[in-house]
Amino acid sequence: MKQDMEYIKLILQILADNESYFMMLETLAKQVQEKTNSEQRFNDKFIGHFFLAKDTNLVAELGVCFFTGQQYSRPMLANGAKLRITAQGLEFLEALKNDTIFHKVKDFSLGVATDVGKNLLTSLLSNTLGIG
Repeated sequence: MKQDMEYIKLILQILADNESYFMMLETLAKQVQEKTNSEQRFNDKFIGHFFLAKDTNLVAELGVCFFTGQQYSRPMLANGAKLRITAQGLEFLEALKNDTIFHKVKDFSLGVATDVGKNLLTSLLSNTLGIG
């Protein structure tokens, strides 16, 4: 699977726009599906990017979102699965909203992009505020 930074940004933005501190995974997947005109709600792209965001601590599960393991041919949606955007996810989303930063980090692995994006945003803000 090829990483799609626009897709990650979409997932984070939907979570950030949510009124509650958590979102049902089904609701997130439905909104992503609608915004991307995808045929399937839980396609490989969604599941793969969910795990990438989770691996880099941009999102956190509240319970279990997917059952995985040898007995499953693919990740299976857990009943009542919930997740939330983390503080790191909110910081990275702010960095991605800056087009210059987005274009500089979009081809990096998500872990590197998260670190570099936040550092670039911090530097930009420091220079703007005259404290850097």
